[in-house]
Amino acid sequence: MKYFKSLPLQLFPETFWTKSALKEFRRFCRARGGVIAVVFAIAAIPIFTSVGAGFDYARAQILKTRLGEALDKAALAAGSLANPSDKAIQETLDAYFAANFPEGIGTRTSISSSYNEDTGEIKIDATGAVATSFLRLFKIDKIDVAVATVVVRETSGLEVALVLDNTGSMARNNRMVALRSAASELVDILFQDQDRPQNVTIGLVPYVTTVNIGKDQEEAFINVPTPPNSYPLSTDTEWKGCVEARQSPADVSDQFDPTSDLFGKWNPYYWESEPILDGRERFGGIFDVCVNTWWLPSFNQGFLANPVATGRSPNIIENYPQRSNPPRYRFLSTIPPSTRGPNKACPDPITPLTNRRSTLKTAIRKMQPWSGNGTMTHLGAVWGWRVLSQQAPFSEAKAKGTGRNKKAVIIMTDGENLMSSGNRNCINFVNDKYTSHYTGYGYLSENRLGTTDSRRATQKLNEKLESVCRAIKDDDISVFTITFELDNIDTQNIFRECATKPSWYFNSPDAATLKDSFRAIGAQLNGLRITK
Repeated sequence: MKYFKSLPLQLFPETFWTKSALKEFRRFCRARGGVIAVVFAIAAIPIFTSVGAGFDYARAQILKTRLGEALDKAALAAGSLANPSDKAIQETLDAYFAANFPEGIGTRTSISSSYNEDTGEIKIDATGAVATSFLRLFKIDKIDVAVATVVVRETSGLEVALVLDNTGSMARNNRMVALRSAASELVDILFQDQDRPQNVTIGLVPYVTTVNIGKDQEEAFINVPTPPNSYPLSTDTEWKGCVEARQSPADVSDQFDPTSDLFGKWNPYYWESEPILDGRERFGGIFDVCVNTWWLPSFNQGFLANPVATGRSPNIIENYPQRSNPPRYRFLSTIPPSTRGPNKACPDPITPLTNRRSTLKTAIRKMQPWSGNGTMTHLGAVWGWRVLSQQAPFSEAKAKGTGRNKKAVIIMTDGENLMSSGNRNCINFVNDKYTSHYTGYGYLSENRLGTTDSRRATQKLNEKLESVCRAIKDDDISVFTITFELDNIDTQNIFRECATKPSWYFNSPDAATLKDSFRAIGAQLNGLRITK
């Protein structure tokens, strides 16, 4: 009876101890009837055994779940190997399994695999064990657990567009270095051991608030000719290849119709030389108050601001010879990140779909951050879509539904969508046109986004990204998204919704995680699927 009096109440659920039940239990424990005590002792044995065994088996189930999760990740990594020999598979399995198997619940005892080269199947088994607590009283020291999976390597064609953030913030914390490394490794994963695989092509789309479609696209796809190279001493008066966004809704569509004003050609991106202030009387000299003043007028002219600054390209360049003879340039620079001139913040050109490893690796190595104007991920995304479709100006992609060919776009950013604010002094001393930097939608004050408010502009840009993502997915293109060193919850949620599946969104808080994200996407894109 003393044993029952000392039983801890914690052995039973809280719901068991009603007031009446607790009263009756205590009365029972004080009873002197030996028969009742014996009956209770006999009945308690299976109850306590079941509770204890349930605890041990629950821990075994947790172990099995975690073994399975680690095994799936290791299996995908092994399946993405360029040369999946038995030895290479086993080494990869061991490394990835160790990295993804958490400590604290049981131990792994073995992991084994077999590879069928004819079918492309990799069969993998893993076993583990959890030490018992209660069942040890019955000489059961451990519970063994086993899990198994099968990965199938498919051989369908694959077209991938890498839409990668090349904005100025990518200069921070060696982000661009990390991105180059991760993107280059992805190419290796997808191309495996072939320099020019027959069934895999990749395109590269660097973006800021504009995308560079290439100078060779001028004649067929640009509305006006590029500004003439009127100044032999200059280095950056020609159009580099960047374009403005078309009017809505054509700005988020891959449709191209050369006969349409809305869905036809693009306007060239060309950042005007913003006004320079003549402050000789008030301040003792000419000085720069705006973001991108790269034209220096002659000193014998009195003016407050550039009289042609409100024009659009190419009229700006055509009018400049009237300002000075010979023409003069001020801090004109094409070297990123802080460029100055008509092509300020215009990134390197798109690399259309190609199966040449060297071409892609070179383009990735050349990627640089380009400071100025903000971030417009949806313009990068829609150009990634255009790279994967057969709509002009790119025609390298296969027709939709060709064989088992798959299409995918990877969209990566390190910042929220926004238009950068203009220099306050420029607004105060010149005019309100320059409340923002020039972007793929011109200046914020021009209301081409449907607003002149910067916060509302961010909302508009987010809505456009959501629209592009839906359209890409509706076009049967898989979407993977990555945020890199980005704590903005709203942007994270948008990118999660943008992905085809929530699990295809990867939040990467550091360079190591970014590389892991690209590896995981590469394994998925290799056409792998877990079948069992």
